[in-house]
Amino acid sequence: MNKKQMIKEQKRLKQERKEVATLFKDDKEVYNVFKIALGVILFIGIIYAGINILNGNWNLFTKKNVPVTEIDSKMVMVGTMFNKEENEYLVLAYDINDKAQGFYAPLIDSYSGTSKLYILDLGSGFNKDFIGDKSNISTDLTKLKFSGPTLLVINKDKITKSYTSEKEIIDYLSKK
Repeated sequence: MNKKQMIKEQKRLKQERKEVATLFKDDKEVYNVFKIALGVILFIGIIYAGINILNGNWNLFTKKNVPVTEIDSKMVMVGTMFNKEENEYLVLAYDINDKAQGFYAPLIDSYSGTSKLYILDLGSGFNKDFIGDKSNISTDLTKLKFSGPTLLVINKDKITKSYTSEKEIIDYLSKK
């Protein structure tokens, strides 16, 4: 290679370096434009969310009260079953969701006795502390335990009678 060809080759290499540098520069510009666009979109989103939260359109920090459409006045919990207005009433304790005990629902619907009948769901988490292997029927809530379906006759805040067999419960609720 002669000197002329070497100079020519050096110029060509310089030109290629400039073109490569320009290509990488264009990629950096595209990347910078993308970062700026993303930043603007995030900024607008944050402003939009902030305005909606401050105006109360979005209630992120408090749970809205859902209106109760119907309260089942027949349902009681163990802790409230002695707080009823009537002097004498009945409390049927059984697991409402247990399909094997599903025959109680129609029995309750057809009940026509003079005493008001309340239902205590033994499957409810509120009543789980009162379920045991052996029944202990007591007016003292610290001693009260249910081992299965039970019908309680309550008179003046005291349990006067209790029925624990299915036959006794069905017979009592079926009588007119």
